[in-house]
Amino acid sequence: MQMNGFKDKKDGALVELSLLGNEKAYEELVIRYEKSVKGTALKVTENEFSAEDASQDAFVSAWIKLDSLREPDKFGSWVCSIAKNCARSLLIHYKNASADISLHLLENKINGDTDNKLLEMLDIAHFAESERNEKLHEAIEALSEKIRTTIKLHYFQGLSVEEISVSQNIPIGTVKWRLSEGRKQLRKEYGVMTKFDDNMTFVQKVMYQVEQLKLWSLKNDKSGFEKEYRKVLSNVEKLEESVDKHHALADVLMRGYWWLPGEKNDATFNRIKESAEKSHNEDVMQSVVGYEMDKYSGQKRIDFLLNTKIPHFQKIGFKKTLGYCWFWLGYYYIEAKQFEDGINSYKKVLSILDENDIYYANALSAIEAEEQILNLPDRKLLKIGMCATAESFKFIDGKIYFWQQPGYSRYATLDCAVFWNCSACDNLMPYEDMVPGEKILSSDKNITMYCKEKNLVVRTDAGTFNDCMCVVWEFDEKLAGNSYCETYFAPGVGIVKQFVIGRDGAHTWELKDYSITGGVGILPFAKGNRWDYTCRVDGINYDVKNNFEVVTTTEDSAILKKYSLNVALGYDEDTWIGNILKARNEYVNSNNDALQDVLDCYPRAKALAKTKREKLHTTIAENVMQRIFETDNDLTPNYTEKGRWNFFNIYNVKNKNDKIILDSNHVHSFEWKAMKHCGAEGWKALYNQIYSMLNDLAGAIWSDNWVSGYHTKQTLPVYWNEPEAELVVLDDENVTIKAGDFKNCRHIRITTHGFSGGMGYWNGIKEWWFAPEVGIVKFTSAYEDGKINAVWELTEYKGTGCGYFPIEDGLFRKYEPTDIGNGWHAAVEYTFDSDENGTVIFRNALGTQDRNNYEADIAKIEKK
Repeated sequence: MQMNGFKDKKDGALVELSLLGNEKAYEELVIRYEKSVKGTALKVTENEFSAEDASQDAFVSAWIKLDSLREPDKFGSWVCSIAKNCARSLLIHYKNASADISLHLLENKINGDTDNKLLEMLDIAHFAESERNEKLHEAIEALSEKIRTTIKLHYFQGLSVEEISVSQNIPIGTVKWRLSEGRKQLRKEYGVMTKFDDNMTFVQKVMYQVEQLKLWSLKNDKSGFEKEYRKVLSNVEKLEESVDKHHALADVLMRGYWWLPGEKNDATFNRIKESAEKSHNEDVMQSVVGYEMDKYSGQKRIDFLLNTKIPHFQKIGFKKTLGYCWFWLGYYYIEAKQFEDGINSYKKVLSILDENDIYYANALSAIEAEEQILNLPDRKLLKIGMCATAESFKFIDGKIYFWQQPGYSRYATLDCAVFWNCSACDNLMPYEDMVPGEKILSSDKNITMYCKEKNLVVRTDAGTFNDCMCVVWEFDEKLAGNSYCETYFAPGVGIVKQFVIGRDGAHTWELKDYSITGGVGILPFAKGNRWDYTCRVDGINYDVKNNFEVVTTTEDSAILKKYSLNVALGYDEDTWIGNILKARNEYVNSNNDALQDVLDCYPRAKALAKTKREKLHTTIAENVMQRIFETDNDLTPNYTEKGRWNFFNIYNVKNKNDKIILDSNHVHSFEWKAMKHCGAEGWKALYNQIYSMLNDLAGAIWSDNWVSGYHTKQTLPVYWNEPEAELVVLDDENVTIKAGDFKNCRHIRITTHGFSGGMGYWNGIKEWWFAPEVGIVKFTSAYEDGKINAVWELTEYKGTGCGYFPIEDGLFRKYEPTDIGNGWHAAVEYTFDSDENGTVIFRNALGTQDRNNYEADIAKIEKK
């Protein structure tokens, strides 16, 4: 039954209304000509399902080209001609991609049914029994769970669309969409997934390829990108000289510059900049400016933006890039304590850009956050964290994807990214029709998103919400610090609660207040929708404001502004974690960077510790903190040893895919360094990072792939200057050291270069020897072209286990340098603890120097 109110209107009127943005008018046109369009496509494809796909493409294409229709009253014949072209294009491209697959009607028996069945162009049932089509089986299994289930029910079990609708309790339209989407995704495996039609020029086809290349930003795993990049870049370079060519060239080269280490060079950068300016490609130009301004710091960076970039873009009419420059000028003004100039710069952004630009929302967030900080009383005495960002989302194929999050944070801030936390799986946000148990694996296979439960009741300060859905993300490796996220969605409201375990501990976010002006589903995005969250953190009392608001929406996107402000009010000293965090966070006075006494926290923590892990944590942390205080010449005037390089660290151990990976726990780690004028002997103490250095350079502390002859080379993008590390596994060796004789030790060598600044000592040749059932027994590092050679050996250990890096509970390993003089003392101890929550390793790293030697070294320097 037609209920949209346009049944009696003529085609011409409906076209005119559609051009004015009335979607209901176009819906009437689709209803009116759906059968004719599908019939036209069916004559070409001779296949109902292919005709359905072509029909969908035809109506989409007609909508896009509607303004080109010269005779609106002839919409019906016009859209049918488009459908014919879409069907031909689908047929031609499919034949070209896979000539051995039948495109016509085939007879097939499904579960004993002898009736003929119209099969779609991939004839899934026919090929399910064919040994030469294992790829098709793999492609089907790679589909999302709901689409995969629907495909199997229809083609393997013979259920009709109506029967699937009843059995799965979903609308018939949803069943049809899943079948259509499944066929499209399967055809993509055979190279047929395009939206080209016969009317598209070569330029239009290349532009479409460029847009598809941009979608790689959604994928966690960029494997396969380079092949696609080379193909698209080649096509772009074949285009005739034009503005379009340079616009596409800037887009493509920028992606290669981001994601392909070999493309990150000055020549490519200059090509990007030139093409972006020639074609007025402002999205790319913003990235260009970002790289350029990072070459400066302080007042020089402010001058660069104010006196060079802003006048230039004003002159050539780059409006979006101009807004971008004013935004970051505001940020650097405030960083330089020039608050009034900073706020005025943000306001300048609002006068330049319109609300559909993400930096408009970004400026709104920044103004609100910075002004709230300025209005805080006694802010110098408070521990403040803040974050000001904008967030954009794209609506693609009926799903919502997290697209972009520019902005900044200052000071020690909580993980306030409530929406971003839900995008960890290839930027895909959860959707309402997820079913309990349904799992989605990210492209890099490191993250699993799944629906845990539905129809829940969730209570928050904002009220009680019914019919909530709980979605969980589990992280198999270190990714942006999170290891677990659990989020609750209320239909028509959005995110009402979220529990996150990350680098800054475990947090629970709850909806405190909200206002919904429109929108539907579990993520209702309508202009003016607002969500305010508060946060609970074990051990610390916070005053938190975490605000999200939709600034603007379009048919295919939404932009939100977000600001977060958190003030630490104090610690819960009646809990173990409260005392541990107080000691870790307060041992340095933030006003003068000097040590301040927190040692009384540890006796209280010991008394409150309940588990074996809590007790072990407290003992080792107290040992390191006590040493830091006793070896500080300002705090302890009668010191006998000067503290130079003392650390307390915790590593979470993850055992995945034959790899053992260490994930640093920064929440509880602390250190105190004084390495100035340390001399050659002192540099040897720096190499007590025996485990973490290997983990960071190789991506694991152990891999079963490390057998004799194994070789790999990689760029390390986690570091700003992207150094390189080459790993080689040599022949097994016998090692004799103080801790004993160890046979058949696996010998790993890593050669690095490209580290700079404070990380320069990571350059050179590093070697590790692993003894079976013991782990690392020896480590060496050559620094400054071999002038300094640090040798660390296992001197004491307790317990053995399985493999080349055992992680059993209760293991203890102590390492010391074999040759270190000038009054230096260095050692590192690793203590392993395993329980039902997994395995952690505590690190106690000692680095001190005798007072006489230290003061003599300082005196020599001062004389010079």
